[in-house]
Amino acid sequence: MKTVIKILIAEHDKSDLEMVDTELKKGDIDFVSQIVQNESNYRKALKSFIPDIILADYTFPSFDGPTAFKIREKQAPGTPFIFVSGTIGEEKSIELIKMGVTDYVLKDKLFTLNPKVLRALKEAEDLHQKKAATQQLVLSEARLARAQELAHVGNWELDFASNMIRCSEELCRIFGLPPGQNVQSQESRSAFVHPEDAVFVNKKIQESRDLLCDLSIHYRIAHANGSIRHIYSEGKHELDSKGQSTGMYGIVHDVTQKVLLENKLLQERQTKQSEITAALLTAQEKERAAIGNELHENLNQILSVAKLYIDLAKTDEVQREMCLKKSSDYIVNVITGIRKISSTLASPGTQFGLFHSINKLLGDVGMASPTKIQFTPNGINEAYLDEKLQLAIFRIVQEQVNNIFNMLLPPLHVSG
Repeated sequence: MKTVIKILIAEHDKSDLEMVDTELKKGDIDFVSQIVQNESNYRKALKSFIPDIILADYTFPSFDGPTAFKIREKQAPGTPFIFVSGTIGEEKSIELIKMGVTDYVLKDKLFTLNPKVLRALKEAEDLHQKKAATQQLVLSEARLARAQELAHVGNWELDFASNMIRCSEELCRIFGLPPGQNVQSQESRSAFVHPEDAVFVNKKIQESRDLLCDLSIHYRIAHANGSIRHIYSEGKHELDSKGQSTGMYGIVHDVTQKVLLENKLLQERQTKQSEITAALLTAQEKERAAIGNELHENLNQILSVAKLYIDLAKTDEVQREMCLKKSSDYIVNVITGIRKISSTLASPGTQFGLFHSINKLLGDVGMASPTKIQFTPNGINEAYLDEKLQLAIFRIVQEQVNNIFNMLLPPLHVSG
């Protein structure tokens, strides 16, 4: 309540004014007052003086109380209005209070003036605070509704006694319901939960009720427009003083876009993995074909020639030394070729990682040619690649490197 109260007094009788002023000063009210005796000054005072309370006589020559009350209703509807009159009767006073007048005081009972003024001011202050709180609540709810709409999160409250769910505006939007509609718990599950998820959802809800545990569940719903949406819901129990659950409250989050994006990324990842696997299989087939060709067309022929020189050395004592040297050289060539094939077939070591294996491969192969290949990971973190994927990538790189150096180096030929 204000420290200094502004009182507007509509009264024409001087002696009555003095009695009212005297009575007000007896109380614990720190006030300033303004006196008006006609309608014009009364209207001006409502705008300029802006009173906290109005005291008005019921009748006086140029003006009257009922008119003053009607003007107050339009210009200052929240301001307390008390009739102070000696002519108003009990029946009329009750009728005026029903119309909205705050109170009345009979002039022969002015001792009731201060208590009634204080009570009227207190009620007006309480009403003002309640109105401000209501406005703040409405504003907060509007902000919450906007935030929920942006986040696609709605809230709900379930009363076990009525089995009724109170839905927020955003929750209604998520399910395709009219704003503000409440639904029966069982009805909402049968009407909206996807048939394939119904048994699972009912089981989780029943477990939560039986064990008084929190609810956390992902499921699908059939929206009112026919689309399928993915939902994540959390709920907690409302407990009474005895620890018994009287209901639940929680949130519903529409995660449809998140699920669709995750599914898309998973599909793309699987496609990529399939492409890598296909490339690996192709590389393996090419590698096997190359090894088969090397064994048949080159190493096999070298061994055949080596055998001829060994057979010749058995019968030709003159050329025996030359034949044995030639066969030895050919066998060395075969050993070198087999080493090359073994190196190609060996799996890269995983102890030092994919990048280390690739650099080692380039270093080993590059020693045979003046051409050098530089390897740059380009920001890729090999820690996120599992062992099989690292092996697949290494085989692909190995195949490409072999293709490059096979064009640069002369093939192993039989000579002699």
